[in-house]
Amino acid sequence: MLKPYMLPGEKLPGIYKDYLQNLPQAVRFLGEHYNESGVFAKKAQRVCAGYKTDRQRLFRMLWDYNRDLDCSEETEKQIEKLLDEQAVVVLCGQQAGLLSGPLYTIYKALGAVKLASRLEQELGRPVVPVFWIAAEDHDFSEANNCYVLDKENKPQRIDLELEHEGEPVGQMRLTAEAGQEVLEELQARVPHTEFVPDILAWLEETRSESQTPADWFARIMAKLFAAEGLVLFNPLLEEARALAAPVFAQVVRRRQEVQAALSEREAALRAEGYPLQVEREDDASFLLLVEGRRTGLYKRGEYFSTRDGAVSYSEVDLLALIAERPEKLSPNVLLRPLVQDSIFPTVAFIPGPGETSYFAQVTAMYPVFGIEPPVLWPRPGVTVVEPRLARYLKKYDVPERELLRDLGDVLQRELKKKNDMDIDSVFEHLRSHLKLEYEHLKRELVKLNPQLEKLAEKNLQHVYSQVRYLEDKAEEEYKKKNEVMIRHFAALEQGLKPNGKLQERVFCVFTYLMKYGPGFWEQLVEEFPQQPGHHLFYPGK
Repeated sequence: MLKPYMLPGEKLPGIYKDYLQNLPQAVRFLGEHYNESGVFAKKAQRVCAGYKTDRQRLFRMLWDYNRDLDCSEETEKQIEKLLDEQAVVVLCGQQAGLLSGPLYTIYKALGAVKLASRLEQELGRPVVPVFWIAAEDHDFSEANNCYVLDKENKPQRIDLELEHEGEPVGQMRLTAEAGQEVLEELQARVPHTEFVPDILAWLEETRSESQTPADWFARIMAKLFAAEGLVLFNPLLEEARALAAPVFAQVVRRRQEVQAALSEREAALRAEGYPLQVEREDDASFLLLVEGRRTGLYKRGEYFSTRDGAVSYSEVDLLALIAERPEKLSPNVLLRPLVQDSIFPTVAFIPGPGETSYFAQVTAMYPVFGIEPPVLWPRPGVTVVEPRLARYLKKYDVPERELLRDLGDVLQRELKKKNDMDIDSVFEHLRSHLKLEYEHLKRELVKLNPQLEKLAEKNLQHVYSQVRYLEDKAEEEYKKKNEVMIRHFAALEQGLKPNGKLQERVFCVFTYLMKYGPGFWEQLVEEFPQQPGHHLFYPGK
């Protein structure tokens, strides 16, 4: 069962929140709103009319890559659709996280699958779901770990221990030892169920066939989304770099126009009160050099140079490098969407809240490159409410609106309802009474000897320490009396807001697949939201 849920406003970037509400101050920066009548039909026509990439080359690249991942027949059918001149793509992307990464990665892919299926029916043209694996990303610290709930239902981190020297994640070597350690740790952490052996077996199979962490991620995603036909793409493919080369060349030749468009947009965003998601340096070239490490190129005088100046190219030399060896270059975060939408006929892109924010900057660049921007369809968010957690919520009559807020307040309310004694109030009253009595005592004692006033104050502090001791003992008994309730609320916090964050930003999907098996996945796919916004998912209902 799935229910819409309104997140606390402070959890969302301002422009993302405003875009969801279709407010004009946000929409003007992000293009046509996804709820506008006929927006996808008009966008698909413009995308196909302006699409310049050879569809045969696109088909062959995706066919070879996905077949290499042992993709399903359904995925092959989706790839074949791209040969149709009227075919468009619903695209999403994310880092190649360990064991598929945080849940929001899965939700992006499901969003692409569901929206593509819906648009294909509505538009009467082929619509293909594509997942862009950010294999060129070099921030391995964000992709080398995942979290699961352990046997005691506490969040536990699992790490992929590999040496990293700044190269793209898709070029790192995945050692057998490191991969096996991850699976051993996973098996040791998660509760043992009937589903664990089979899932571990296919995770080991995908690991053994993978050369890099990005390969392992891709094979896991291909397995998970076999029935849904999700098409996977790796920007480090040789053909992908060749297809990206025209955008690389344009950003060099038209750098001043790009900079001017961005500067104007950034000033407008600031004037509207929206902070910039990507703070950039004026001399950044939007390109990174890939020579083992991935290093930014900066325009310094007549040359494009690395920050340390160790490597420099004139504009002529850089354009020659792009033409001859485009694999030596990589787009930065602002240029990547332009590369994406030149390679693919993208009718819709599924961003998370942060990506929505930086798209407000990026959309200013599309006219400079002559590329049609996609409609943004923000990723639906989901919080899984497991059956045991649902029982606790019902037992303590916790309103759904409070689930992702401060459950500590709800716990205190329930404790007060259950207990006649308010320990804080009782002991605060005692301390206040003692202070008043000692003030009276000191006024009398000073008549006998002024020194007795200091002695009385010292004595009061000793009494306070004894009161504190008694209060601690009372709290211990209080906790024992309410131990079950406190434990249940701790489970709610750990399951719904692990590490104080939204669940989808912490746990990987195997937390639930290993506990509930294929039925969980089938229900999630079937019920996944058809609209952006946050939702509560009750598996088994």
